[in-house]
Amino acid sequence: MPTLTLSLPVAKTLVHRLATDDTFRQLFASDTAAAILLAGHVPSDPAELQQFVQDCCKNICLAEKDVIAQAEDQIIAMLTSGTGYSVPMLEDGYGAPRTLR
Repeated sequence: MPTLTLSLPVAKTLVHRLATDDTFRQLFASDTAAAILLAGHVPSDPAELQQFVQDCCKNICLAEKDVIAQAEDQIIAMLTSGTGYSVPMLEDGYGAPRTLR
């Protein structure tokens, strides 16, 4: 699954505009990649951004502007740390794989 990590300035711009700008919110819902680029993101590989949007940004339903504003710090933290998930290796250090029952 593709991931997307934004720089702090881009994440702040993106979240601020989602919390305040109706035109930007409409763009984000209809053309997410364009909105991310407009916020200042410069992808190292444009194809990866398109793949991320295609796989992870379908049927966007944005929260209300005031809800986004209240959660701004948490959203920025998520956007700057990456959106991929790492599954911990629970059997690590036990010498052999463990069977869950």
